[in-house]
Amino acid sequence: LSASVFKAEDISSLANIQSDVRRLAARLLSDGLSATAVARLVSHLNDATTRRVIDLVSVKHSQALQRVRWCWLALGSEGREEQTIATDQDNALIFEPVGPSGSDPNKIRESLMAFAVDVNQGLADAGFPLCKGGVMARYPKWCRSQSEWQSVLLDWFKRPTPEKILDAHIFFDFRALAGDTQLAESLRTWLTHEVQSQPL
Repeated sequence: LSASVFKAEDISSLANIQSDVRRLAARLLSDGLSATAVARLVSHLNDATTRRVIDLVSVKHSQALQRVRWCWLALGSEGREEQTIATDQDNALIFEPVGPSGSDPNKIRESLMAFAVDVNQGLADAGFPLCKGGVMARYPKWCRSQSEWQSVLLDWFKRPTPEKILDAHIFFDFRALAGDTQLAESLRTWLTHEVQSQPL
């Protein structure tokens, strides 16, 4: 199945493979494999599918993507590698400008959100429904620069509200899936250090 995902040439092929993934997961559960092991397997195959959708969509947005460092993040259950047979999308983007030109974060965000719209729709067409709660990289709230994410996370720490606590619960399990993974590693290092000085 992993090889089939890697070689898929269009979204419809990925949708057919996802049907196979669901059948495999159901069969493994009925055969007695633990739910944890099945969730890890499903997450691995879903990661591969997401990366392939991003590869296919990136061709259309290649010029915009070359002008910025970006990283596609898996959040929530996918970030924890605990995806079940039926799951929707939870994802975000982190970015950094490249060089002095085109460093306006709003212009970068606009181009990346156009890319994310196509990725989110591609994932939906492949079998991962759009998130009804809007936790997707296509929205400004979930598409931010490194410094913007740091400011937002500090705000969640210092002024927790029910909505911010829910957002933190979804975001803090983030995991890099595609792009410049160093951006995610850097944010994780900063977050791990910062949280120690935030008692709340």
